[in-house]
Amino acid sequence: MMNSNVAMSKHWDVIIIGTGVGGATVGRSLALEGLSVLFLEKGGRIGPSEQSNEAVTPESRLAHGWWPHPISLRQPNGGRKRFFAAVGCALGGSSIHYAAALERMSASDFDGLHTPSGSTSPWPVGFREFVPHYEAAEKLYGISGESSHIAERRMSEWDRALMEQMRQNGVRPDPLHVAIRYDEECKECIGRVCPRDCKSDARVACLEQALRQPQCHILEHCDVQTLEADKESVQVVKALHLDRELELRARIVVLSAGALHTPQILLRSRNEFWPQGLANSSDQVGRNLMFHTSDIFALWAPRRLSRQARQRKSISVRDFYVHNGQRLGYVQSMGLDAGRGEIAVYIKDQLRRRGVRNEFLLSLLAKAPSHIGAFMFGGAGIFAAMTEDDPNPNNRIILDPNEPDGASFYYTITDDLRRRADELRLAFSRSVRPWRMLRISTELEMNYGHPCGTCRFGDERASSVLDRDCRTHDLVNLYIVDASFMPRSGAINPSLTIAANALRVAPQIAARLSNIAS
Repeated sequence: MMNSNVAMSKHWDVIIIGTGVGGATVGRSLALEGLSVLFLEKGGRIGPSEQSNEAVTPESRLAHGWWPHPISLRQPNGGRKRFFAAVGCALGGSSIHYAAALERMSASDFDGLHTPSGSTSPWPVGFREFVPHYEAAEKLYGISGESSHIAERRMSEWDRALMEQMRQNGVRPDPLHVAIRYDEECKECIGRVCPRDCKSDARVACLEQALRQPQCHILEHCDVQTLEADKESVQVVKALHLDRELELRARIVVLSAGALHTPQILLRSRNEFWPQGLANSSDQVGRNLMFHTSDIFALWAPRRLSRQARQRKSISVRDFYVHNGQRLGYVQSMGLDAGRGEIAVYIKDQLRRRGVRNEFLLSLLAKAPSHIGAFMFGGAGIFAAMTEDDPNPNNRIILDPNEPDGASFYYTITDDLRRRADELRLAFSRSVRPWRMLRISTELEMNYGHPCGTCRFGDERASSVLDRDCRTHDLVNLYIVDASFMPRSGAINPSLTIAANALRVAPQIAARLSNIAS
């Protein structure tokens, strides 16, 4: 790790704030070009033995690679919920914990959209232009191009039987694209740090390679506070490194702190030139916050079938993505059995979201339901359904003096979103008959680990924060490459789209640096 005195004494080509999928991917590309790159990461390096999703104090959460503070959801009725989101804070960001499902968004997700809360313009970069970057990202993150027939041979008897049943019912399931090597020793490491680098996360695929370049360095445990800027450009990145104040300088600054925290940095950076917040002349910074729905189903076969296989996170269903003219969504297997441990973890997470913090009480409250659930669902597999959230300017990140290091936001689940999620559940249940399906989640939940859209890109300055190259409209040397850039959420995990976009943007940053130098 670089000495902070050396970091302050150097004028870098690029400073990248955050080492998740967006920051690590763009940083790797720029470092391989020979540019001097400094990564700033609030967390540190996390090993497999250091991970726990039950940590609750800021210190323990940070030590286990999670964002240390709760996020705060404000509701129109004045209510507030504080809970920990599945947002990582470590080398590799949230990707070190992810389940590595990397799927492309659909072409229709790049179109304009009309919703009750307003209209969204088409993406300034179309799906066809994204395709080669998707292909490059898939190669970089180890997504295999093997045929569906070969991929299905790696599945369990249970998965193959389910896929055959869905095909008989007129549905076309596909093998899920997962960034895991699946060698003979693979444990799949779903939702946890991989001890063997078999799972291709942002640290493994990009950050480590970038840091092997002689002019690329990182400051771990570095908490960016504000960006100081004049009318045209960012001049200084102000940060705390191990409680020491730093002032860092670069020709280009890239924000990739995540869609919850990137807008906070911009809003905190207001000054005489930017009274509404940095790069916020459009008043769009923090607005149009989107998630996905997170409906969880248990599914079990009409007869005993083996679920033993090398790949258990295996099935992808897109048939209902746009169904009878309605955007219903996407379903995928989670690679988990509905055993007592999995049910207990789910119940504890729901209780934490409702304010229960005592770990002994959480274990006590989860004990009986998890035993009952395991008895009911024994032999079942778990599936997740995601429905596209719509952009709404009133769903937004705000600065809250009571949440100085978390994230405070207004957000409302619309009736239309609930309706589409319900229709997706019914459509999927029909597609698996005579297999039995039961909804595990007691009510519609949002996936707060998939935030996006808070600094979206677009051709119109009045309705966007970034241009088509993800440079801010207002400042010539500030780029954003995390999920903030997305005008629509789609119904897919955004990781592959973030990586593809970072690969698309990296040459534009390198070209701009070349023009500055000349």
